[in-house]
Amino acid sequence: MSADIVVKGIETNNLKNIDISLKKNAINLILGPSGSGKSSLAYDTVAQIGLHELGAMYYDGINEPEYKVSSYDGMVVTVPVKQLNNNNNVRSTIGTYFSLNPCLAKIFASLLDMPYDYFVLNKAENVCDKCQGVGYTKELDQNKIIDFDKKVSDVPIRCWNKNKDFYKQILELYCNDEGIPTGKTFRQLTKQQCNKILSGTSSVKYKIKYKSAGCTSTRTTPYYGPLTDTPMLKRFSPSSDFYSEIKCDKCDGEKFEIGHRDKKVAGYSIGEVLVLPMHNVEVWIKDIRKKYDCTAIEFSLKQLETFVEKAIELNLGHLFFNRTIPSLSGGELQRLRLIQIFASQLSDLLIILDEPLAGLSGEEKQTVYQNIKQLVKKHTLLIVDHHDLFISDAKNIIVLGEGGGDNGGSIIDKSNYLKIQKKTYSIDLDTNVALKNIKISAEIYGFNGAEVQMAMGNMNVVSGPSGVGKSTLLREYFNRYFDKYIYISQKPLNGNSHSTIASALDINTKITQEFAKKFDKDKSFFSNMPSADGACPVCGGTGKIVYGSDSQSQITLKCKECRGTGFRKELMKFKFREKSIQDVYEMTIDEASIFFESNKDIYEQLHRAQEILLGHLKVGEKTSDLSGGENIRVKIIRALDESKEVYGIDEPFKGLNQIEMFKVASMLKRLSDMGKTIIVVDHEESSFKYFAHHVLLKNKKGILVGD
Repeated sequence: MSADIVVKGIETNNLKNIDISLKKNAINLILGPSGSGKSSLAYDTVAQIGLHELGAMYYDGINEPEYKVSSYDGMVVTVPVKQLNNNNNVRSTIGTYFSLNPCLAKIFASLLDMPYDYFVLNKAENVCDKCQGVGYTKELDQNKIIDFDKKVSDVPIRCWNKNKDFYKQILELYCNDEGIPTGKTFRQLTKQQCNKILSGTSSVKYKIKYKSAGCTSTRTTPYYGPLTDTPMLKRFSPSSDFYSEIKCDKCDGEKFEIGHRDKKVAGYSIGEVLVLPMHNVEVWIKDIRKKYDCTAIEFSLKQLETFVEKAIELNLGHLFFNRTIPSLSGGELQRLRLIQIFASQLSDLLIILDEPLAGLSGEEKQTVYQNIKQLVKKHTLLIVDHHDLFISDAKNIIVLGEGGGDNGGSIIDKSNYLKIQKKTYSIDLDTNVALKNIKISAEIYGFNGAEVQMAMGNMNVVSGPSGVGKSTLLREYFNRYFDKYIYISQKPLNGNSHSTIASALDINTKITQEFAKKFDKDKSFFSNMPSADGACPVCGGTGKIVYGSDSQSQITLKCKECRGTGFRKELMKFKFREKSIQDVYEMTIDEASIFFESNKDIYEQLHRAQEILLGHLKVGEKTSDLSGGENIRVKIIRALDESKEVYGIDEPFKGLNQIEMFKVASMLKRLSDMGKTIIVVDHEESSFKYFAHHVLLKNKKGILVGD
C-alpha cells in the first residue's frame, strides 16, 4: 500500500485526466479560481471514493459511483464536511441534530427519578399547546408593516398596499378624531400615537367612498389598526412577507409545556437549559457535578460537556440547543460538525473541509486554525481554502485552473498562481460619505434591536466576531426597515430538476421566443419545461435519467436522447443562425453572448455574467451543479433586475481569489454608482478596501451596535 493517497486519471465533471497524491497526517490544500474543479476534486471524487468503499462493505443499496478515475491507492475512510446549510426543517435544532437532547432527557429523568419519555419533545403531551413545540408563533410584525419615514397622510402601513384610496381616507378621519398629526412621519409620532394607529379601534363608523379597479365603491366600518387582526375590507389578508417568527410568549421559546418548569435540576428546567447559551450550559454542568451523584449519568454529562466546551473554544458559545439549524450560517454549522470529529474516538480518517475559516474574524481564524491543525495528529486533511494560514503550513498544495468550467480542471503551476494572487487591485471610492442613523426595535434570536449607521447610495461592509448578529442584521432587521430591500443569502439557488443557468438568468423564455418567432411556432414547441411540446420524452426535459429507486442502487446519467439539454431530438432540425436550441444550451456564456449580440435582453444578462467571471458556465448547466462562488454571483445577477434600492449580501467574497473579489466588487460598485445602497457582510480583510464605509458590529446588552 502506498504511503500516500494516490488517485490517477481523474475525469470527474470538468477535471481533465489529472493525477493527485495526498500526504497522510498532513494538511493538503486545493486552490484555484471559482469553478476550476476544487469541489469536483475534493468532494465529488476523493470524498466519494472513500464513502463508496466503506458503504459497499455493509450497505446493499449503495449507489453506483459518479466519480471518474482510472485508479486509486492508499485510500482511507473519508469525512466530507461542507459549508452548505440546506436544512429547512424548523424543528431541526442543534439539540436534535447533534443528539444532545437525549442526553438532557437522560440527565433530568435520572436525577429526578421520573420517566425518560416525560422529557422527550416529540410527544404531543409534552410540548407547549400554543406553539406546538416549535418555540415561536408567526405574527404580524410592526417593523415589517411600517414605513417609518413616510407621512401618516401618505399611508405608512405597507400591508395596506391595495385600495390605497380607502386606507388614506379612513386613516385621515381616524387620526383627526384622535388628534394624531397626519403631516408627521410615523417615526415622529409619540409612542401612544403609534399604538393608536397600529392597535386602535374607533368608537364610530366611517362611510368611505373610494376608487378601486376603475370603479367607485362604498364601505362603512369602524377603523381597525393592522395589529388588531380585524380587516376593514373584505378578503383582506396580509401576505406572509409581513409576518415574523415571534418567540412564543407562553413557553418563552422553551418548547415544553409550562408544567415542565417545575421539574428542575441545579436550578434549571429542561426547557430553560435548551435556551441557555452554551457559555451558561458549561457552568450548569459543573454545578450538577458538585450537587449530585453523577454515576448513572456520567456518559450523558460527558457528551454534553465535550460538545459545549469545544463549541465555546470555536467561538460558538453564543448558540443554544434550541437554535434551529436553518438559522445557522454555513460556517457555524461546519464548525459544529467539526466538534463531532474532535470528539470522535476514530483515527486515520481523511477529513475534507470547505473554506473552514470563512466568516470568521482575525482572532477567530487563529483559534479555529489551531484546532484544525491538531487534527493532523490523528487524521489526514484535505482543505479547500485560500487563506495564507493554510498556504504556509500545507505539506501539499494542488492548484487547479487556469479558469473555470471547460477552462479549468487542469493542475497548474503553484508558484505562478500564488504570485498572481499577490497582485493588488483598487476601486475609486466616494470620499464624501453621508451616514444615515438606523434604529430598529425587535426581539430576534435573543437580540433586542439594532442601532447602526449606513452610507446610503454607497458601498458598506459589516464585519464582527462570529455570532454577533451580522447575518441577522441583514436577514431579519434590515428587511423591516428598508422598503425596497433584497437579501441575498449564502443558501443555494432555489430550483428543481429543470433549473438551469438559462432559467436562473431569466433568459430561457427569451431564447425560446427567438426560435418560435423564426419558425412561426408556439413557444411550447421550443420549451423543455415539464409537459411542454419541446420537452424530451425520454427524460421529461430534465436532461438526466435516474435508474433504480431510493431503496435500491440508484444511478443518474445524462440523457443520450437529448444530449442532456432536455429538448426533443427532432428540434435539432430547426436551425436559428445555423444553431439548434440544443446547440445553444450547450454553448458557454462566452459563446452565447456573441451569438445573441443582437438581442439586447439576452445579451445584457449574459454580459453581466461575463463581467463577474461566469463566462465558462454553459447556458444549459444545472444550477444544482454550481460551486458556492458561482451560486452567489448568479444570485447577485438575478437581483439586479428587481426594483430594489438596498441590497444586503451575505459573504459574496467567500471562496473567491483576489481577481474574483475585484470583479465582484466592481459590479457592486456600479450598482452603488446608480444610487443603490450595498451592504455586505464579509470577513475577507482584502475586500474591505472596496467599501466606502466599514461597520464593526458589536453586541451591547442585546442591541446590535455598529462602531
